[in-house]
Amino acid sequence: MVSRRLTFKARRASDAVRFIDTYLDRVKAREVYIKYRGGRVEVKVWANPALAKLSAVEARKVYGTLRQGGRVNTYDLTVVLQEAKPKSPIPPDAIELALRLMGHRAELNGSRLRTDAGFDRVVEVARKLSEAYQEMVDLDVSSNAKRLIAPLAVARGMSIYDAMDELVSMGLLSRGRVNDREYVTLAVNIDDAVKALTAGRTS
Repeated sequence: MVSRRLTFKARRASDAVRFIDTYLDRVKAREVYIKYRGGRVEVKVWANPALAKLSAVEARKVYGTLRQGGRVNTYDLTVVLQEAKPKSPIPPDAIELALRLMGHRAELNGSRLRTDAGFDRVVEVARKLSEAYQEMVDLDVSSNAKRLIAPLAVARGMSIYDAMDELVSMGLLSRGRVNDREYVTLAVNIDDAVKALTAGRTS
Protein backbone atom coordinates (compact mmCIF):
# COMPACT_ATOMS: atom_id res chain seq x y z
CA MET A 1 0.00 0.00 0.00
CA VAL A 2 1.20 3.51 -0.82
CA SER A 3 -0.16 7.00 -0.35
CA ARG A 4 -0.50 9.84 -2.84
CA ARG A 5 -0.95 13.44 -1.70
CA LEU A 6 -2.18 16.23 -3.99
CA THR A 7 -3.07 19.85 -3.31
CA PHE A 8 -5.36 22.02 -5.44
CA LYS A 9 -6.43 25.65 -5.24
CA ALA A 10 -10.13 26.51 -4.95
CA ARG A 11 -11.38 30.05 -5.58
CA ARG A 12 -14.55 29.54 -3.58
CA ALA A 13 -15.82 27.05 -1.02
CA SER A 14 -18.52 26.03 -3.51
CA ASP A 15 -15.78 25.12 -6.03
CA ALA A 16 -14.11 22.95 -3.40
CA VAL A 17 -17.40 21.18 -2.59
CA ARG A 18 -18.09 20.51 -6.27
CA PHE A 19 -14.59 19.12 -6.78
CA ILE A 20 -14.89 16.87 -3.72
CA ASP A 21 -18.33 15.54 -4.71
CA THR A 22 -17.32 14.88 -8.31
CA TYR A 23 -14.01 13.28 -7.37
CA LEU A 24 -15.47 10.98 -4.72
CA ASP A 25 -18.03 9.72 -7.27
CA ARG A 26 -15.17 8.62 -9.54
CA VAL A 27 -12.43 7.35 -7.24
CA LYS A 28 -12.25 3.64 -6.39
CA ALA A 29 -9.78 3.75 -3.51
CA ARG A 30 -11.14 2.69 -0.14
CA GLU A 31 -9.25 5.28 1.88
CA VAL A 32 -9.42 8.87 0.70
CA TYR A 33 -8.77 11.80 2.98
CA ILE A 34 -9.79 15.28 1.83
CA LYS A 35 -9.25 18.53 3.68
CA TYR A 36 -10.25 22.05 2.64
CA ARG A 37 -8.62 25.02 4.30
CA GLY A 38 -7.60 28.52 3.23
CA GLY A 39 -8.53 28.17 -0.41
CA ARG A 40 -6.77 24.83 -0.83
CA VAL A 41 -8.07 21.29 -1.17
CA GLU A 42 -5.73 18.58 -0.01
CA VAL A 43 -6.35 15.04 -1.26
CA LYS A 44 -4.58 12.02 0.19
CA VAL A 45 -5.20 8.54 -1.20
CA TRP A 46 -4.10 5.32 0.48
CA ALA A 47 -4.24 2.31 -1.88
CA ASN A 48 -2.17 -0.19 -3.85
CA PRO A 49 0.36 1.51 -6.20
CA ALA A 50 -1.73 1.12 -9.38
CA LEU A 51 -4.95 2.36 -7.77
CA ALA A 52 -3.18 5.21 -6.00
CA LYS A 53 -1.73 6.37 -9.32
CA LEU A 54 -5.12 6.10 -11.05
CA SER A 55 -6.81 8.03 -8.23
CA ALA A 56 -4.25 10.81 -8.59
CA VAL A 57 -4.87 10.97 -12.35
CA GLU A 58 -8.64 11.20 -11.73
CA ALA A 59 -8.14 14.01 -9.22
CA ARG A 60 -6.12 16.03 -11.74
CA LYS A 61 -8.69 15.31 -14.47
CA VAL A 62 -11.62 16.50 -12.35
CA TYR A 63 -9.74 19.55 -11.10
CA GLY A 64 -8.56 20.47 -14.60
CA THR A 65 -12.11 20.32 -15.94
CA LEU A 66 -13.87 22.15 -13.10
CA ARG A 67 -11.33 24.96 -12.69
CA GLN A 68 -11.71 26.25 -16.26
CA GLY A 69 -12.72 29.87 -16.46
CA GLY A 70 -10.95 31.35 -19.47
CA ARG A 71 -12.37 32.47 -22.80
CA VAL A 72 -11.72 29.03 -24.31
CA ASN A 73 -11.63 25.94 -22.09
CA THR A 74 -10.94 22.24 -22.48
CA TYR A 75 -13.26 19.82 -20.71
CA ASP A 76 -12.97 16.09 -20.17
CA LEU A 77 -16.31 14.70 -21.35
CA THR A 78 -16.23 11.85 -18.83
CA VAL A 79 -16.47 14.51 -16.13
CA VAL A 80 -19.16 16.42 -18.05
CA LEU A 81 -21.30 13.31 -18.50
CA GLN A 82 -20.87 12.31 -14.89
CA GLU A 83 -22.21 15.72 -13.89
CA ALA A 84 -25.02 15.62 -16.46
CA LYS A 85 -26.19 12.12 -15.47
CA PRO A 86 -27.71 11.46 -18.93
CA LYS A 87 -30.96 9.50 -19.16
CA SER A 88 -29.82 7.98 -22.45
CA PRO A 89 -26.34 7.49 -24.00
CA ILE A 90 -25.26 10.30 -26.32
CA PRO A 91 -22.34 10.44 -28.78
CA PRO A 92 -19.70 13.07 -27.94
CA ASP A 93 -19.96 14.67 -31.37
CA ALA A 94 -23.60 15.50 -30.66
CA ILE A 95 -22.43 17.79 -27.85
CA GLU A 96 -19.92 19.44 -30.16
CA LEU A 97 -22.52 19.99 -32.88
CA ALA A 98 -25.16 21.35 -30.51
CA LEU A 99 -22.71 23.89 -29.12
CA ARG A 100 -21.66 24.99 -32.60
CA LEU A 101 -25.31 25.40 -33.62
CA MET A 102 -25.78 27.58 -30.53
CA GLY A 103 -23.00 29.86 -31.75
CA HIS A 104 -20.19 28.55 -29.56
CA ARG A 105 -16.78 27.51 -30.70
CA ALA A 106 -16.40 23.79 -30.15
CA GLU A 107 -13.84 21.22 -31.22
CA LEU A 108 -13.77 17.60 -30.12
CA ASN A 109 -10.56 15.62 -29.76
CA GLY A 110 -11.20 12.17 -28.36
CA SER A 111 -12.87 12.66 -24.98
CA ARG A 112 -11.69 16.26 -24.67
CA LEU A 113 -13.87 19.17 -25.77
CA ARG A 114 -12.37 22.59 -26.42
CA THR A 115 -15.01 25.33 -26.37
CA ASP A 116 -15.81 28.87 -25.31
CA ALA A 117 -18.94 27.63 -23.54
CA GLY A 118 -18.85 27.45 -19.75
CA PHE A 119 -18.80 24.13 -17.92
CA ASP A 120 -22.40 24.47 -16.69
CA ARG A 121 -23.59 25.24 -20.24
CA VAL A 122 -21.85 22.13 -21.59
CA VAL A 123 -23.42 20.02 -18.83
CA GLU A 124 -26.86 21.49 -19.59
CA VAL A 125 -26.46 20.74 -23.31
CA ALA A 126 -25.43 17.15 -22.56
CA ARG A 127 -28.44 16.71 -20.28
CA LYS A 128 -30.89 18.09 -22.88
CA LEU A 129 -29.34 15.95 -25.61
CA SER A 130 -29.87 12.85 -23.50
CA GLU A 131 -33.53 13.82 -23.08
CA ALA A 132 -33.87 14.23 -26.86
CA TYR A 133 -32.27 10.84 -27.42
CA GLN A 134 -34.62 9.33 -24.84
CA GLU A 135 -37.59 10.69 -26.81
CA MET A 136 -36.35 8.89 -29.92
CA VAL A 137 -35.84 5.48 -28.30
CA ASP A 138 -39.03 3.98 -29.77
CA LEU A 139 -38.83 5.77 -33.14
CA ASP A 140 -37.43 4.22 -36.33
CA VAL A 141 -34.66 6.77 -36.68
CA SER A 142 -31.14 5.80 -37.72
CA SER A 143 -28.27 6.52 -35.32
CA ASN A 144 -26.71 9.00 -37.75
CA ALA A 145 -30.03 10.80 -38.19
CA LYS A 146 -30.26 11.15 -34.40
CA ARG A 147 -26.82 12.80 -34.45
CA LEU A 148 -28.42 15.68 -36.38
CA ILE A 149 -31.93 15.74 -34.91
CA ALA A 150 -31.00 15.96 -31.23
CA PRO A 151 -28.36 18.74 -31.55
CA LEU A 152 -30.65 20.83 -33.78
CA ALA A 153 -33.60 20.39 -31.40
CA VAL A 154 -31.50 21.37 -28.38
CA ALA A 155 -29.77 24.31 -30.09
CA ARG A 156 -33.03 25.79 -31.45
CA GLY A 157 -35.23 24.89 -28.49
CA MET A 158 -37.60 22.95 -30.75
CA SER A 159 -39.19 19.50 -30.57
CA ILE A 160 -37.46 16.53 -32.15
CA TYR A 161 -40.35 16.35 -34.65
CA ASP A 162 -39.88 19.97 -35.74
CA ALA A 163 -36.14 19.31 -36.02
CA MET A 164 -36.86 16.28 -38.24
CA ASP A 165 -39.16 18.36 -40.47
CA GLU A 166 -36.52 21.07 -40.88
CA LEU A 167 -33.76 18.57 -41.68
CA VAL A 168 -36.01 16.83 -44.24
CA SER A 169 -36.83 20.19 -45.86
CA MET A 170 -33.08 20.91 -46.07
CA GLY A 171 -32.55 17.62 -47.87
CA LEU A 172 -30.39 16.21 -45.08
CA LEU A 173 -32.85 13.53 -43.92
CA SER A 174 -35.25 11.32 -45.82
CA ARG A 175 -38.47 9.63 -44.73
CA GLY A 176 -39.82 6.28 -45.82
CA ARG A 177 -42.45 3.72 -44.81
CA VAL A 178 -42.35 0.00 -44.15
CA ASN A 179 -45.56 -1.78 -43.07
CA ASP A 180 -47.22 1.57 -42.36
CA ARG A 181 -44.41 2.55 -39.99
CA GLU A 182 -42.33 5.63 -40.80
CA TYR A 183 -38.56 5.51 -40.67
CA VAL A 184 -36.05 8.35 -40.93
CA THR A 185 -32.51 8.08 -42.28
CA LEU A 186 -29.75 10.33 -43.56
CA ALA A 187 -30.16 11.56 -47.12
CA VAL A 188 -26.48 12.54 -47.41
CA ASN A 189 -23.13 11.67 -45.87
CA ILE A 190 -22.99 12.60 -42.15
CA ASP A 191 -19.94 14.84 -42.65
CA ASP A 192 -21.67 16.72 -45.49
CA ALA A 193 -24.79 17.08 -43.33
CA VAL A 194 -22.79 18.60 -40.46
CA LYS A 195 -21.07 21.00 -42.87
CA ALA A 196 -24.42 22.10 -44.25
CA LEU A 197 -25.81 22.72 -40.77
CA THR A 198 -22.76 24.63 -39.53
CA ALA A 199 -21.98 26.61 -42.67
CA GLY A 200 -20.75 30.03 -41.68
CA ARG A 201 -20.35 29.10 -38.01
CA THR A 202 -17.09 28.97 -36.07
CA SER A 203 -15.60 25.64 -35.05
